[in-house]
Amino acid sequence: MSDVNTFNPNSGVGEVTGRAYYANVVTPNTKYDDKWEVNLVLDDETLSEFESRGHEIKEKDNIDGRFLNFKRNVNRKSGGQNTRPVLINEQRERVDTLPKIGNGSLVKVQYSQYSWEHGDKAGIGRDLRAMQLLDLVEYNEPDGAGMYNEDDF
Repeated sequence: MSDVNTFNPNSGVGEVTGRAYYANVVTPNTKYDDKWEVNLVLDDETLSEFESRGHEIKEKDNIDGRFLNFKRNVNRKSGGQNTRPVLINEQRERVDTLPKIGNGSLVKVQYSQYSWEHGDKAGIGRDLRAMQLLDLVEYNEPDGAGMYNEDDF
């Protein structure tokens, strides 16, 4: 996948393609801080390139592979609100919404790299600017199927 991934060190803007997990790009994730976000599983070569620029690579049991989190906070620290990331469908058209994106969907993300500091910690972050859906894995809301004998209903 690394042949389709780009980063411009002068502008700090890049594009990367990978498998999406827990995508909240149409409506923000409000569990902790309000933010649009997607966890992106990337190939080893791409992850190594991100590591060389100081990005922290993550791993979790419920995500199939090593990944990076791309996010955009809804609220700015200086006040006001950020705009939602641009959404692009499979036909490369800008849209107002996308179908529910299931884990493992292939997406392309445009991001801008930034440095952050908080107390005695510092790091490199990725602002989610846009996301294009390339190959949808349909999201299926759990409905209890398999927990009961369907012949009883």
